[in-house]
Amino acid sequence: MKKSSLLIISLFLLALIIASGLLFGQKKINAQAMGDQTIKINNFAATSSEEILLNTTIINSKHFAPIEKEVFDNFYKNIELPKEIGEIKGAIVPHHLLAGNISATLFSYLEKQKPSTIVLFGPNHFFTGQAKVIATTNDWSTYSGPVKTDRDLINKLITDGSITVDENAIVDEHSIFNLIPFIAKSLPNTKVLSFMLRYKTDTTTLDKIADSLKQNLPSDAVIIASVDFSHYQTLAASNFHDEITIPVLKSFGYDRYQQLEVDSYPSLYLLSKMMEKYGTQKIGYEFHTNSAELLKNPGIDSGTSYYSPYYIKGEPAKIKTAGILNFGDLMLDRNVKKQIEKNGPDYPFKKLAGQEDRFFMGMDAIEANLEGSFANKRRATSKSIAFRFDPALISTLKKYNFNLFNLANNHSLDMSAEGFKENQINLKKAGISYYGQQYKINDDNLLIKQIGDFKFGLIGLDDTINKVKISQVKQLIEKAKNQGAEIILTNIHWGDEYKEISNQRQRQLGHALIDSGVDVIIGHHPHVVEEMEIYNNHPIFYSLGNFVFDQYFSVPTQQELSVGLIFKEENKQRSISTYIFPLESIQSQIQQMNYDKSINYFNAWTKNSRLGKFKFENFNVKINF
Repeated sequence: MKKSSLLIISLFLLALIIASGLLFGQKKINAQAMGDQTIKINNFAATSSEEILLNTTIINSKHFAPIEKEVFDNFYKNIELPKEIGEIKGAIVPHHLLAGNISATLFSYLEKQKPSTIVLFGPNHFFTGQAKVIATTNDWSTYSGPVKTDRDLINKLITDGSITVDENAIVDEHSIFNLIPFIAKSLPNTKVLSFMLRYKTDTTTLDKIADSLKQNLPSDAVIIASVDFSHYQTLAASNFHDEITIPVLKSFGYDRYQQLEVDSYPSLYLLSKMMEKYGTQKIGYEFHTNSAELLKNPGIDSGTSYYSPYYIKGEPAKIKTAGILNFGDLMLDRNVKKQIEKNGPDYPFKKLAGQEDRFFMGMDAIEANLEGSFANKRRATSKSIAFRFDPALISTLKKYNFNLFNLANNHSLDMSAEGFKENQINLKKAGISYYGQQYKINDDNLLIKQIGDFKFGLIGLDDTINKVKISQVKQLIEKAKNQGAEIILTNIHWGDEYKEISNQRQRQLGHALIDSGVDVIIGHHPHVVEEMEIYNNHPIFYSLGNFVFDQYFSVPTQQELSVGLIFKEENKQRSISTYIFPLESIQSQIQQMNYDKSINYFNAWTKNSRLGKFKFENFNVKINF
C-alpha cells in the first residue's frame, strides 16, 4: 500500500489540530481565530495564522512543510524505555500522532524481541466498506523503507472467513497507517497483518478472529490494538471515564466493554481475548496521559486521552469497580416542557452530552432525583405546584443512559398514589431502576442493585415532609447488608430552599447516617448547590442543586453540580474517587461551565466545604474508606 510522505505529515499535523479542540473531517478552519500562536510538539513548530484547508488525507498550507523523516525521528527523542519486564505479547497504543512518543516507546522496546509478525488493528473511523473486518494485502511504503504484509497469514484468515480484503476501504484509515512508520523504523524485518474493525462488531465475529489468529500466528507474534481513549471531553471528564475504563481492562471485565468511552471497544475486546488465550493478562507497564496535558493546556474542552499498557505472562489484576454519575433535581414539566415542545426532546441534554453523546457514556449507572412522575395522565390536585412528565420522554433519558432514579421527594405523589404507581410501571417497563417514596420509610425506600462489580444498597429518603428517623434507616441498612450489599448510597431530599449552605438539621442527620453505615450521601431539594463535607472518610453532598429545571429567576438556581463517583477495591483497600463537574443551565439547557468559570466556581465551593485533610486536584479527590 503506497503512502506518500505528504499523507503521513498531514495526519501528524491533523492530529495536533484535533487535539487542540477542532473537528476532524473535511472542513475549512479559520486559524486566525486561534491567534498567532505557535504549537510546538516533539520539537516541531507550526504557526496557525493562516486559513488551513483540512482534509482527512491532505493539508495545504505554506506553513506546514516539514520533512517526514524529521517528524518521526523526533518521536524517538528523549523517550524513556520501561525497565525490563520480559516479553511483550500485546499492547495498546494511540493513533493520534500528538502522542507519537508513546508509540515510539513501545516499538523501541520491541526492538530486542524482533517479532517476525506484528498484528495491528484499530477502528474503522469512517465506516468504509461493507465488511465488519477489513484488511489489506498490500505492502506499505515509508521513509525508512517498506513494511511487508504477511500475505500467507492474510490468505489463511480469508480462507476461514475471518476477514475481508478491501483495499479502497482501508486506504485512508489512520488508526493503521499512522503506526506503520514506527514498525518500519524500529522493526525493519518484521511483517505486518493489519486490519480495521467496524464499530460495534459483534463478539461472535471477534471470538472467531481470535481463534483463527491463535491457530495461525507464529509463536513470536505481537498483537497491537491501535486505540485512543476518551474523546471530546474536558480533562476532568476524560480522567473520570478513564478511571472506570482502565480497571475494567485490567480485570478483563468483558461484560462492561461495550459501555466504555473509547473509540473502539471491539479492538479492546479482541486484544483482551488474544491475551487470555496466550495467558498474558498481566500488565507489565502502562502509561496514561491526555492531549490537554501534552499541550500543557488544561482548559481544552474537547481533548483525547491515551492509555498504553504492555501485556506480559501472568494473571489479570483483581480490581472491583463501579462508576456512578449523579445529578440533582430533574423536572420535565412547566417551562421545561415548553422548551422541549419547541426544540425537541434532546434539548435539555444535548449540549452537556457533547459530540457523540460521550459525556453520558462509560458509566455503570447514571442517576438523578426525579422531581415528579411519568404518570399516564394529568390529574386534578390541590397542590399549587404539581409536576407530571410525558412518559414518551423516558426513551430520551434512556438514550443518554439514565438507568436509576430516586423517587423520595416532595413531588413524587403530585399525580396521586395512582400516578406514582404508573410512574413506577413506566420506568420498570423501560428497564430503569428506582427507589424511594414521599411519606414513609419502608421497603420501597431500599433497592438492592448490582452496579459494576459491587452490590449496592440504595436508600431514598425524604426529610422535607416527615422527618427521617435514624432508627428506621438503620433497619434498612441492616436489611441491605443482610442481602449482600457491599456499599450503601443514600439519596436524600432535605434542607432549606435557595440556601447555599446546609442547615444544622442536615449536618446532624448526615453525620448520623454515616455513623449508621451509609457510605455516600447525595442531597437535593434546595434548588441551589450547597457545600460538600468529608465526614469520617465518607463524602456528603448536601445539595447538587437543580439538574433540569426552569427556575430562571436567579444565577444560583441555574448553577449546579454533577458528581462522578468511582468505587474501587484493590488489595483489600476500598476507595471512592470523586469528580466534580460544575454545570450551568441556560433556559433549561445544561452544559459544563467553561474552564475559567468552572475554576472560579469550584474554588468558591471548596472554600465553603469541609474537606479536612483531603484536597482536590483537577476536580478530583480520592478517599479511602
